Amino acid sequence: MRILDRYIVREFLGVFVFSLAIFIALSAIVDLFDRLSRFFDVSGMVVIQYYMNRLPWFGFQVLPVAVLLAALFSLGKMARYNELLAMKMGRLNSFRIVVPLLVLGLVVSFAALILGESIIPRMNERALNAYRVKVQKVAPFQRTKDNDIWYRAKGNRFLHISLLDTTSGNIRGLTLFELSPDFALLRRIDAREARWQNGQWLLQDGEISWTGPDGTYRVNSFTNFTLYLDEKPIDLAQVMRESEEMSSGELREYIEKLAKTGANSVRYQVDLAAKGSTAFSSLVMALIGIAFALRTGKRGVMTWTGACVVVAICYSILNSFSISLGRGGVLSPVVAAWLPNALFTAAGLGSVLRVKS
Repeated sequence: MRILDRYIVREFLGVFVFSLAIFIALSAIVDLFDRLSRFFDVSGMVVIQYYMNRLPWFGFQVLPVAVLLAALFSLGKMARYNELLAMKMGRLNSFRIVVPLLVLGLVVSFAALILGESIIPRMNERALNAYRVKVQKVAPFQRTKDNDIWYRAKGNRFLHISLLDTTSGNIRGLTLFELSPDFALLRRIDAREARWQNGQWLLQDGEISWTGPDGTYRVNSFTNFTLYLDEKPIDLAQVMRESEEMSSGELREYIEKLAKTGANSVRYQVDLAAKGSTAFSSLVMALIGIAFALRTGKRGVMTWTGACVVVAICYSILNSFSISLGRGGVLSPVVAAWLPNALFTAAGLGSVLRVKS
């Protein structure tokens, strides 16, 4: 790495680390004030544990803004002291000058992607579970859908469950429909109660109905009946989890599970696509910051800071709007997630290339 590149990297990292620390602290303070009334009834250790697990998520959210300001202020400082002019007089064009910042933006994006697939989901899950159980006093099973459940099981079977207690595995009101490949009803089982015991479902007080080979409709009652299903109580409950608590692989499996049950998974498909686009928004913000910084001249970065903040806000608004369109089915999940990045990358890159050497 050339001496000039090391100098640019050092200037960028100084502003970046400072900005990141400030924004993480501000995010934690805002979140604390938002939840303050709910923290009165819990110990201070619970609050500390919640925020220790939540801080990486706050950092993930503010990374793009920290990169934006780092690119703007580091290059802006060089412009103020005529360092950019000296570089250009040394036969370096504008694009070559900013290459180290683009590489840093890319490195931050990959780091965000890796952390977003490993550490952050696990810590988010611990933080949110602790908050729900210890602060909101919500029992774990109440996070699941426990009534009026329709579930498509293996073997072309459909289940309707009136009430499910996921802590005990007991079902009140179970109906199972067994269908042929062409969706003709082969058998129906109704039970007043079902219990998960020793890896199988034990049905009580019900009846089995089917149509015999001669076309007659037959019904047999039972007191106890063993039903063999691969699905466990927790599978039937369709545990409700936030996208931020899952990695891309877990979210993909969750989407497949929802699809099998016939539930609408569009929201999670958009969130899955957005995991990658959110991570690479740091690179987009680096481009935007560079584009503004190269135009600051000796007037100082403060001249362009306001405009840069407005652009960042516009990006956030467009991103939220695009995600909403995706969840509403207007845009495909991939387009909804990546459209803001594509538009702002094109604008930022075009602006950098138009700067005179």
